Amino acid sequence: MGGTTGEQGRRGVAAAVVVTAWGLAAAAGVLTGVAGGPWTTDRWYLVVDVADAVVYGLVAGVVLSRRSHPVAWLVALTAVGGGVAAVAAPLGELATPDGARVAPSWAVLQNVAWVPGTLALVLVVPYLVSAERPGRAARTAVLAGVGVTAAVVAVRLTDPWPWPDGGEPFAPLAVRHEAWVRLADPTLRWLFAAVAVLGLLAAGHAALRRRRNPAARGLGWLAIGTALIAVTFLPLAVRPDGTERAVVLFTPLAHLASQAFFPAAVLVAVLRQRLWGIDLAVSRTLVWSLLTGMLVGGYVLVVAVLGLALPEDGTAVRVVATAALAAGTQPARGWLQRRVDRLVHGEGTAPTLSRVGRHLGSAANDEEALTGMAASLAGSLNLGSVRVLDVRGEPLAAVADPSGHGTDGIEMPLMVRGRLVGTLSVTARPGERFDRRARTSLEEVAQVVATAVHLAAVTRALRESRDRLAAARDDERRALRRELHDRIGPALAGIGLGLAAARNLLPDGSDAAGALLVRLRAEAEACAEDVRVLARDLVPPVLAELGLAGAVKELVMRYEADGLAVTVRDDGVGDVPPRVAGAAYAIVAEAVRNVARHAGARTCAVELAGGRMLTAVVEDDGCGMGGELRPGVGTSSARERAEEVGGTVEWGPGAGGRGTRVVLRVPLRAATKERGNCHGHRHGHGHGHGSGAGR
Repeated sequence: MGGTTGEQGRRGVAAAVVVTAWGLAAAAGVLTGVAGGPWTTDRWYLVVDVADAVVYGLVAGVVLSRRSHPVAWLVALTAVGGGVAAVAAPLGELATPDGARVAPSWAVLQNVAWVPGTLALVLVVPYLVSAERPGRAARTAVLAGVGVTAAVVAVRLTDPWPWPDGGEPFAPLAVRHEAWVRLADPTLRWLFAAVAVLGLLAAGHAALRRRRNPAARGLGWLAIGTALIAVTFLPLAVRPDGTERAVVLFTPLAHLASQAFFPAAVLVAVLRQRLWGIDLAVSRTLVWSLLTGMLVGGYVLVVAVLGLALPEDGTAVRVVATAALAAGTQPARGWLQRRVDRLVHGEGTAPTLSRVGRHLGSAANDEEALTGMAASLAGSLNLGSVRVLDVRGEPLAAVADPSGHGTDGIEMPLMVRGRLVGTLSVTARPGERFDRRARTSLEEVAQVVATAVHLAAVTRALRESRDRLAAARDDERRALRRELHDRIGPALAGIGLGLAAARNLLPDGSDAAGALLVRLRAEAEACAEDVRVLARDLVPPVLAELGLAGAVKELVMRYEADGLAVTVRDDGVGDVPPRVAGAAYAIVAEAVRNVARHAGARTCAVELAGGRMLTAVVEDDGCGMGGELRPGVGTSSARERAEEVGGTVEWGPGAGGRGTRVVLRVPLRAATKERGNCHGHRHGHGHGHGSGAGR
């Protein structure tokens, strides 16, 4: 009930502003007709005041009907002030009995009423059109603008003109002092110069914010409108007494031109994109205004240029100018329509799909893809919030605008091949509503979102399946280690002892049988040692004690006795998830063992590097691969281990084409998220044996 009452109150205030501003504009038109008189250049200022009342009255009414925003009240002040100034001019003429241009009291009202609102548009409003609180520099600029505005009003109210040479002053608070007579006009000129400078700074500030945040609608147009209003004060500062027609007309015509940008920019920036059902009207009106201004300006420019070239034939000049503008009307309209649509509605469906596609193609994982996709939707379609939910209602990705989100929301089911895969839940920004265009765009984009959610679910299922398979392999390796360590290893050792005992029982003279038993015993002991090494490498306890880098350094010490110089360089590996450490250790161990057995190398270098990607490189100076790589048990095992943890392993020639280089790469960010799922399977990674490179 309270919300309804508040909404009715806003609409009542908005209606009062519109009626007041438009009533003043209508009254000014009627009174001007009654007063009659010739059309002079001063009448253009009357046109500006009437246009301010009509245009800004409508803008203030639209904004106030939805939001009680400070910008709306300043725009309302501009509309009412312009209407009062417009009414004051013809009333002054009608109230002047002696044929003077305007009565003194009405002259003051005409000169002062427009000042607060119009100066606020250029000095204050650009800083307030923002979803964020203005910074210190912006607040300082606003205070400076308020000070300049107050100073202009004070000068106008205290100016003693035409005293002492022309009688009584017009201003009600005139300061009758000779010093002020000399200072009033220069002071006003300096103040107008300050308005122009501060206005251009405000326009630059809006343009800079637009550059930093391309998704901010309306700031670019706001910068253009602010700059146009600001430059209208330059003639007042430089040539206040100018009599040239061009100088006199520049200020009102430039101000009228700014109304093609400023009102629409305020609507779009304050109310955002949808404009509560009037987006089509605003779009068409803005296109019409801009196109009309371009045609009029273009006609004048073409006539002026051709008039210099063909001064003797005015008819030909006008015909050529008309033909040129007629040929360029349709292209200009299309160009304007595209940019106005982007201003009012956002980027639309096609650019949104393009941005979503870029995120899906460049994302490192499904979570990043969905989050980037949600951010693209929020930025492209100017949404307050975007949430992507799975079939159970759990959020997969969520993005919210810093300014918050409104109550108008849409939930769209995400379907793939007739099966529900999730829900797309979006809300508008504060004070906005979704129109038919926005709903249509969301329906088209929802198909891409559904496909992305389905792919993410499939990827997640595959990853979980891979984790279960890796866990099962870990269990198998543990069982194999126990079998090797507790049964096969001791059995081989026992066979060796039995062969030694059999050799001792042979009678003298059995040299051949004795030699055979000695050889068999040596082979049994070698096999027993291999089994012990294999069992130790399947689940190396040194990983838990020393970490990956320490375990690799302990590993390479075993090969020093064989004459192979192995160096290990650790470039900050740090803490590595157990499953990744086990896989990396097994692949490095297999690579170093291949170097020792098959490469004929003198040196071998192992490099370990961490960060977002774990990299392990094993490089030797041996004979190399000797041709194409022939997959073996060790090669297949290394690939399987790398794939289990989401990594890759590659073989190639070493530096300068000598030796072999094995490179393992494993992303650590995704692996770190899965660390909690490893539980007891902390060291269950072994390696295949045999010649992985076919050496």
